[in-house]
Amino acid sequence: MIAFLKFLVLLCFINHANAKNNWLGEWIATDNWQSEFLIKINEDGSATSNYGSGESGEWKSLDGNLKIFWNSGKTDYFFNGVMGYQRIRKNKNQSYTSGLRKLSD
Repeated sequence: MIAFLKFLVLLCFINHANAKNNWLGEWIATDNWQSEFLIKINEDGSATSNYGSGESGEWKSLDGNLKIFWNSGKTDYFFNGVMGYQRIRKNKNQSYTSGLRKLSD
């Protein structure tokens, strides 16, 4: 029984680590006008984007998904939905959903 519990804990840890690593790399995102830009998710917990004059921030894994907290106060939420990889962008006044495409690992 103890061996089985250890196996389950190890399996959960591996699944969590793999879910986190799936988001690492460069992503092509679109804004609400369908203009493409790059978001890079780094292993050290940082994120950068070339959107506008550039953004930087930090990310964390949430239930296998990813949330980016930009220094500008905006947030992005990445998830794998029924329509593939998607992104929800939120700021004070609005939010929108757009697609994502992984560029590299």
